[in-house]
Amino acid sequence: MNKKHKLETLTTEKIKRNFMLINSSYFSEIIYDGNNRFFDLYLNVGTKGISENHIKTYNELIDNLNEYLTKISAYIKSTYTNSEKKKAPELNNENLNIEVVQITENNKKFDAVIVCGKEYKKLGIFKKNIGIRTEIKDGRIITMERKTDTLKENLK
Repeated sequence: MNKKHKLETLTTEKIKRNFMLINSSYFSEIIYDGNNRFFDLYLNVGTKGISENHIKTYNELIDNLNEYLTKISAYIKSTYTNSEKKKAPELNNENLNIEVVQITENNKKFDAVIVCGKEYKKLGIFKKNIGIRTEIKDGRIITMERKTDTLKENLK
């Protein structure tokens, strides 16, 4: 079983020592807050292994994470459906959950992807997820899209 790691700057040595290599990606679960919430981190390395670009992209991402999450939260609010607008106070108080962070190599469109969302109760017993897929290139958010199944979309 993979050990969860704290949100911290990474080095090549830390990745090779602490992450699992699965197919062509290094993987770890990263704890990102005091409530032990975590996200799955994938560093897509292909056949070339970890590069300084992977390290730089991830470390910049965690340095700017709060800024990104603020922008993602604002975007979620702007995409509320009519029924979600009625629950806006409840939704606005829900924490934004980071589910997956993916760092790519040699992708012309983006360097990193953050998949996150908010979950709320619908009709009392059912839960509904508002998922957002955010692409980042050179430290800037390039796209944010609301997805019905963000994890499935990210695997494409």
